[in-house]
Amino acid sequence: MAVFLRVDINIISIILLGLVFLIAFKRLDKSNVLNRVYLSTVLIVMFQLFVETMTCIINGRSESWVVPMSLFFHFLLFASAPILTYAWYILIFNLVSSAEPRSFTVKSLVFIPVLVNIVFVLISIPFGLVFSLDASNLYVREKFFFVPLIFTYGYLVFGIIRIFKARKTIISEEFYLLIVFSMLPILGGLFQGIFYGTLLMWSSAAFALIFVFIYLQERMIHLDGLTGAWTRKSFDFFMKKKLSQRTVEPFSGVYFDINNLKKINDEFGHIEGDFALKQTVAHIKGLMGQGDIVARLGGDEFVIIIHHADEVRLTNMVNDIKLALSVYNDNSEKGYQLACSYGYGIFSEDFKSIEQFLSYIDHKMYANKR
Repeated sequence: MAVFLRVDINIISIILLGLVFLIAFKRLDKSNVLNRVYLSTVLIVMFQLFVETMTCIINGRSESWVVPMSLFFHFLLFASAPILTYAWYILIFNLVSSAEPRSFTVKSLVFIPVLVNIVFVLISIPFGLVFSLDASNLYVREKFFFVPLIFTYGYLVFGIIRIFKARKTIISEEFYLLIVFSMLPILGGLFQGIFYGTLLMWSSAAFALIFVFIYLQERMIHLDGLTGAWTRKSFDFFMKKKLSQRTVEPFSGVYFDINNLKKINDEFGHIEGDFALKQTVAHIKGLMGQGDIVARLGGDEFVIIIHHADEVRLTNMVNDIKLALSVYNDNSEKGYQLACSYGYGIFSEDFKSIEQFLSYIDHKMYANKR
């Protein structure tokens, strides 16, 4: 009974995470890299919870066959821990990045600490460097117990750093949610390290993944699946809420579309056209300030809402976007150039609605095209 009370949180986590996996597998678009990484991470956490549960069940058992099994499960526990946090890091990377995926070479380099940890844990078993089993087959932490922890927590820390680096491209609500998601397994692991015998790290990771699934569901509704920009529906809701406030904070808008997108689609294919859309929006998001938003209004037309009413800063931002795309074109090996047409202005009381303001900067954009 005492063993069950110790592992009950893991069992509950496995059941809940299993249900979430089944629902997510049916609902999420599995052609999307982010969703595939999420599903893989869920499976890894469930595996880790199972292994940790088994180590607790057989810990201290006196049967002769239990000793090699205990060594095997403890090896799996320490060897696979960084695999989970590596998957977590890749999940975070895909959540905050709308740019081109990492190359195979870079992904391989990031995976090296996982391999180093597996080798270290394996060779440490005969020498009892990371853990050992006493005469009663009880698990004992040894002096190099911290080494797998460094590899494990390293990925979590780098994931948080990645979130902060991408802060400009994430709306504030999403930023704080991602920080909470990442901190849950860290805090759980710290409590588990301080209070020996508690099982909190992997169960906290499981609960974090449940929240991530809710976030992904909201993201599907809230964000355009291709570019990561807000959908028109989300944009309309946001602006309606913003303009209904007693005091409307000043803001500016930039209406833009992508030049020659039809030509890119016709000559290079729609996959390349989609890539052009994603790259353009990714570069623009990298120049946006905290709290600014970009929304896809339809096709290749987008709007940026900027939280200031400074005409000089507004003009400078448009020039920065032009420069960023120009630098990209100079370094790109694509057979086409990324460029946009822009219309921009400052919202004032002269505009009776957001639709009127959008129409105004839309007309300015088409005037600039001529």
